[in-house]
Amino acid sequence: MSTQHRDYEAEQNKLDETIALIDGEIARLREEIREATDDYVKQVVNASKAKDLRYLEDHGRDKPYFGRVDFLKDEVYELDQVYIGKRGIVRSDTFDSIVVDWRAPIASLYYSGESKDAFYRMGREIVRGEVRLKRNFAIEDGKIVGIYDGAVKETINREMGHPDEFLQEGFIDEFLNANLNLTNDSRLKDIVATIQSEQNDIIRAEKDRPIVVQGVAGSGKTTIALHRLSYLIYNYQDTMMSKKFMVFAPNRMFLTYISEVLPELGVDDVQQSTFVDWAARLVKPLMPKGWRIVSPDKPLQLFFEEGQDEREQEITRHRLRFKGSLACREAMEEYIRYVIETRIPFKKLSFLYNKTKQVFSIPGETIRQFFLEQFGSLPYHRRVDALRKHLKQEMNKQLFSHLRERKVDLDKQGLAKFEKMLEQILDTYLVSFPRLDIFESYRELIAEEELLRKLVPADISDEVVRDVSRSSAALFAQERLEAEDIAPLLYLQHIIEGMNKAGHFDHTVVDEAQDLSALEIAVIALATKRHSLTIVGDIAQGIHSYRGIHAWEELTQGIFEQLRPAYYTLAQSYRSTVEIMLCANEVLRQIELPEAVLAKPVLRHGEKPIMVEADSRAKLWTEVSSRVAALQKEGLQTIAIVTKTIQASKKAHKALAKSIADLTLLGSKDNQFPGGVTVMPAYLTKGLQFDAVIVVDVDAYQSNEWDAKLLYVAMTRPVHRLVLTKMAGEQAPLLAELSPELYTQA
Repeated sequence: MSTQHRDYEAEQNKLDETIALIDGEIARLREEIREATDDYVKQVVNASKAKDLRYLEDHGRDKPYFGRVDFLKDEVYELDQVYIGKRGIVRSDTFDSIVVDWRAPIASLYYSGESKDAFYRMGREIVRGEVRLKRNFAIEDGKIVGIYDGAVKETINREMGHPDEFLQEGFIDEFLNANLNLTNDSRLKDIVATIQSEQNDIIRAEKDRPIVVQGVAGSGKTTIALHRLSYLIYNYQDTMMSKKFMVFAPNRMFLTYISEVLPELGVDDVQQSTFVDWAARLVKPLMPKGWRIVSPDKPLQLFFEEGQDEREQEITRHRLRFKGSLACREAMEEYIRYVIETRIPFKKLSFLYNKTKQVFSIPGETIRQFFLEQFGSLPYHRRVDALRKHLKQEMNKQLFSHLRERKVDLDKQGLAKFEKMLEQILDTYLVSFPRLDIFESYRELIAEEELLRKLVPADISDEVVRDVSRSSAALFAQERLEAEDIAPLLYLQHIIEGMNKAGHFDHTVVDEAQDLSALEIAVIALATKRHSLTIVGDIAQGIHSYRGIHAWEELTQGIFEQLRPAYYTLAQSYRSTVEIMLCANEVLRQIELPEAVLAKPVLRHGEKPIMVEADSRAKLWTEVSSRVAALQKEGLQTIAIVTKTIQASKKAHKALAKSIADLTLLGSKDNQFPGGVTVMPAYLTKGLQFDAVIVVDVDAYQSNEWDAKLLYVAMTRPVHRLVLTKMAGEQAPLLAELSPELYTQA
């Protein structure tokens, strides 16, 4: 490593040559875009050149690449020596590649490690050979400050039954370790230089199929999903447009947290939104005038704050869970069948041709068969339109067959008269096919208890049906909808008239997917072409159990069963130290979760978590303030003081504001993540990471699945340091079985 490496001088010379070539490219680009032009094509070309120039000036010159791969190709025995960077850099005079883009096919060798049986795909061709060298570079201001070859293994020596037995024997390469030890600011960063093999498989996976990723806390699933966007845009720019890519995030604050990753990866115009913000815009045209959607934050107080009415919680849980369920989807599909069976008579269609007094007819059962079978895959209104067209063709066919037999010719006037007659007959006949109003149909289905009971699956209890119907009717009586009504309305629009294709995406990323409902993800899938979706989350962090997904089978078998979904598990955690993850995993051991995987941290060691006990609130706040000061003195930049509820956050902020400078209180309505020292409830920390976390009042978390998930989320946010506090004499049920060897008692 570093300047003592045997190839240091040669590699620095190579870097100097590269920078000199880049300087030449910078000078050329500056000259080419200097002159103004009225030519549109030249303006477009110059805009692209200006973008390239900005990258070379701001990033490319100082850190043109981060890796090198030497690849000996089979058969021809040619050695390719490739330097890999965030962006590809090509000489304008010779078109030779100076630096290969990390998304290029050959760059995949860098992420797969050293191997004698390596290969990469170039279109349909597979290039095979041997990776002779994989080298990482740490470069600052055009100078190499570190050279790392391959992976240096750190073996764990342990005895049977040791608490970190689940880690097995693993390793972490020095280059990754150096990057993980950096401190954090207020934004997520790209990881192109440290993408691991299992992460690379997801990034480069097939584009036209749903991908579901179960990733433990700190596995990099958010970053992987964003890098996958960048990879797809780079490799499929002829068929996919970045402005038609969408990233769905759990809240607006999280969107600001990830805001810099895509631009750093060369992607500037990807759409980003929460599901509610996006879907509400689509649903508003369906709503009657005067109706409103209540804030999606309203359930947070009911479920996350103390002293709430348990029966109201139960009713709300029943209602919100149902509205997001596949059972609700089934009920809406049954509703269409119910309308067809009970409101359409499917009478025989007859018409008389006066000139010959011939009566023609189409049997009602034939019409029914066409409507249900031949046109059964269409949305209801399109079915009616398709049936009308078919009936008209059949009526024309019968008439003209009859006229040929009678050898009767119709003149232009006669044809027009007959055409008008057909339209009138069809208008009269199709009156019995009701035109469905999406909103009124939804209100009828949800608010009429007897109808809902008839249409929902048999395994939905009468109590759930009653709670859903009656509480929804009360909400509708106030001319209000809730966020959970949006997905069902859009799905009902899909099966009644079809969704608006103008909003369809070329690819969609759904982050923290466990907190969306199955029906919401089904709607997103409908809005995404070719089922090109990347869905990432962690069942163990599903803290919104009143609405979210409880098992990935709801997607892989419930929504995507016919679409060959790919399912990946990421068990390796890259965020927190071994010592932090050992403690956090003990919380998960207290509950049983489907598909939950205990995180295996990379072997990066640090200080044990600290347990602080205080015999008064005043002493607790004094201790927290002094801990923050000590952490800042160590150079840690982002520190989160995490409470269980928003009320507790407000009290903590009030108590600490005078002793901690620039302390920020964050709530569900905040859109910006400011960095620095923040106070926030545990449910808002999900997806974020900090240098250090102080979890206040761990004794407030009880022995139930919900509290365990909340505490697990809070404890898995820090990269370097974790402090836990509780009141002296109080028990922390979820940490009761935590071995004293795993933490330090303050």
